[in-house]
Amino acid sequence: MSIKHAAFGAVVAATLGLAAPAQATSQEEINATLQADPQIWRDLFSLAVADEIRKNCETIEARTLRATGFVLGLYNEARSRGYSRQEIRAFQTADSTETRMRAEVMAYFAEHGVREGAPDTYCALGLSEIAAGSQAGELLRAR
Repeated sequence: MSIKHAAFGAVVAATLGLAAPAQATSQEEINATLQADPQIWRDLFSLAVADEIRKNCETIEARTLRATGFVLGLYNEARSRGYSRQEIRAFQTADSTETRMRAEVMAYFAEHGVREGAPDTYCALGLSEIAAGSQAGELLRAR
């Protein structure tokens, strides 16, 4: 990362009142920093919830353009904090990220009555998320 790029990231972070992650030197530190960021993690969680609902309920589909815009916004947020494409991709695919996200999504589903192998429970949660206008619900549409 160039000094100019790191300085720009620090200015953006300071302007937005965010911690500047450019200090992280290893991918593990970067992953920990991104996992600890409430906005980044909340957005990824919403995306994961919506994706699982979409994959397990035949009557609910992704709002493709909205979801694409959401993903790009999330990516741009991480980039504005000084992370490279490679660092973001490595964070997304890290075992620690996937394991934690899976556990949190499954806990959320269990809390809301979703049962693996029972598509109607995914559909019920999906319809509830859509009706509530939640972040996950905004990424979905009932057919």
